[in-house]
Amino acid sequence: MYNISLKTVRSLGLQHLTVYMDHPLRNEEKIVPLSVKQKLVTQDEKRLLNTPASLRCSLQNPEEVLIVTWQKVKPVSLENMVTFSKNHGVVVQPAYKDKINVTQLELKNSTITFWNTTLEDEGCYKCLFNTFGSGKISGTACLTLSVQPTVFLHYNFFEDQLNITCFANARPAPVISWKVAGSGIENSTEVLLHPNGTTSVISVLHVKDPKRQVGKEVVCQVLHLGTVTSLRQTVDKGFWFSVPLLLSIVSLVILLVLISILLYWKRRRNQDREP
Repeated sequence: MYNISLKTVRSLGLQHLTVYMDHPLRNEEKIVPLSVKQKLVTQDEKRLLNTPASLRCSLQNPEEVLIVTWQKVKPVSLENMVTFSKNHGVVVQPAYKDKINVTQLELKNSTITFWNTTLEDEGCYKCLFNTFGSGKISGTACLTLSVQPTVFLHYNFFEDQLNITCFANARPAPVISWKVAGSGIENSTEVLLHPNGTTSVISVLHVKDPKRQVGKEVVCQVLHLGTVTSLRQTVDKGFWFSVPLLLSIVSLVILLVLISILLYWKRRRNQDREP
């Protein structure tokens, strides 16, 4: 029985027919070259948001290229952005004027540059080479935009509890983890999505016995695009209070004030009665 499959070896630029010969006693694999494949080299790019970015395509074949077209890949269609040819030069579509341009004026090596990337620019783009003899040859390059994280760590005492907050804002969403010793510690996390494409992650440690945490180091680790940022904080001795204790103190103060007013009123009354 023969199991036949087709695969493409891009590194060699060759298309092969792989024939697997299944036999009860042996398995053999034979590779038969079919034809030379047109090799198109593209490279995905990762850049910071609101900075310039470039996408490149390189066609490595002997055929003559007549025109190069760049298109934005959309969910239901392809949108023409810019073309380059010897006869007409660079032609940018109205929607992309002052936004992109062809910065490598060659027919087999084409580069487009975004002057200042926005959220709408993130996605994939198709470079289309219209050749004489081989027709249309296309490839896809994708642009991913990111925002470096903004992070901070702080703590505060509230009632009988110590709250330690780690905040991180970035694109794509950062991941927060903790290194902290002790017991009676709970964690809560909140995620906020912003219109500018960034995500805020707010992680809070709730320490039920803050006195035991005094003098100990707390480490917040923020992971973003493979890089870990560590924030360290040592909890100092602070002033903490409980609501019942606060209410008792306030009640005592009010009582003392009322007693003082009453004594003052009695004293004035006695003075008024004297001749």
